[in-house]
Amino acid sequence: MYYNKYNIPGMNQLFNFSILSLVLIFFLGCDKEKEPIPSYLHIKKFTLTTNNLSQGTNTQDITDAKVFANGKEVGTFELPVTIPIFSEGVVEITIFPTIKETGSAYNRKYYKPYISFIDTINLKALRVDTIQPTTKYKDNAKFDWILDFENTGSSLVKYGLNNTTDSLKVIPTSSPGINQPFSNSNYCGVISIDSPSIFEDFEVATIASYTVPSLGTDVYVEMDFKSNANFQVGIFTDDGASIVRSPVFYAFPTNNVWKKIYVNLKTETGDLRPGSNIRVFFGVYKDPANPDLKPLVYMDNLKLVYVP
Repeated sequence: MYYNKYNIPGMNQLFNFSILSLVLIFFLGCDKEKEPIPSYLHIKKFTLTTNNLSQGTNTQDITDAKVFANGKEVGTFELPVTIPIFSEGVVEITIFPTIKETGSAYNRKYYKPYISFIDTINLKALRVDTIQPTTKYKDNAKFDWILDFENTGSSLVKYGLNNTTDSLKVIPTSSPGINQPFSNSNYCGVISIDSPSIFEDFEVATIASYTVPSLGTDVYVEMDFKSNANFQVGIFTDDGASIVRSPVFYAFPTNNVWKKIYVNLKTETGDLRPGSNIRVFFGVYKDPANPDLKPLVYMDNLKLVYVP
């Protein structure tokens, strides 16, 4: 580089540097001008409607939404949420109700028995539009078993691992300590083990057996529960030659709060032999490490549901 006697770059170099700076500023300004301005969409939590007689109560735990705008995936978000949509004008928004399968935050999954929510919105840059998504069960969703205890009866019987005389009872939801948050629910089931022995097991299973799809079909047990101890959900499979007990899900204490879970049986039912039947079971077991704890598990709104 040429320097003058004052060690200042020559005029030609200064001129070239100034031109380069102006060019960079111009292109950077152009890029900034081309950045899209988003519209915003606020998505509330889902509401679920059901046919109470054929589909059971409308309890749900839809925690997330998988969102598409004009058929292009935007992402999956925990609800409620406000998200940017890089489109203006009339946009078709599709939202798939997403659950935490078996209660796991690491297994967020579109719940196939529910329909997606579709709406058309006229979006405007920087404006926030609000959506209240709704869903219901698909018309072809099949309910093999529903138990809400409202007739004060039960389609569960003592079965499997049992060395206690305690049993499942049906009690009014107005009983002290239940604090059930569901509307139109007058009764629920409760399993308790009051024996002082530290080695006590109690399991109940569906009276009826069911033939469910195999070959990887998602088959779910839905239930609402409140528990002070661990309990188990599983199935007995009967292929005509043998009966196999298969635990599927271990539930933890809920700290006196009712929770909803969706337990996928696919791992156990996916490779069933043709003609095999299943019975769903629920097990409660005393913890030898905590002998003073008397297990108490409330349950309600039990369903066996899938989309063939």
